[in-house]
Amino acid sequence: MFSAWNVQADEAIAYTVVEGEDIQTVAGRYDVTVEDIMISNGLETEEITVGTVIYIPPKHARGYYDPDSGSYVVAPGDDLFEISKRFGTTVEAIEQANGLGSSKIKAGATLQIPN
Repeated sequence: MFSAWNVQADEAIAYTVVEGEDIQTVAGRYDVTVEDIMISNGLETEEITVGTVIYIPPKHARGYYDPDSGSYVVAPGDDLFEISKRFGTTVEAIEQANGLGSSKIKAGATLQIPN
């Protein structure tokens, strides 16, 4: 039987919170920090409720993504290659969508993620 404990993913994972879990439990299960989960989901508190779908960030490209606007806030350690893998696009497409002259990005910058 497959166990979800200590899964490491190259893409964000949609996870539904179940009875008896809190954000610390989920973070430990996926070997990410509570802060990573909070940033990736735009949470202001550590409170999560049963049935809520939260997104577990990959090991890279852990910044906050707003699906409504298609914008992504770059996190420390991010690079365009990992961001492009997370969203199923290319480095070139992200560069073009954001008018970037190179693949250099800084933490805190906001990028548009092309479809």
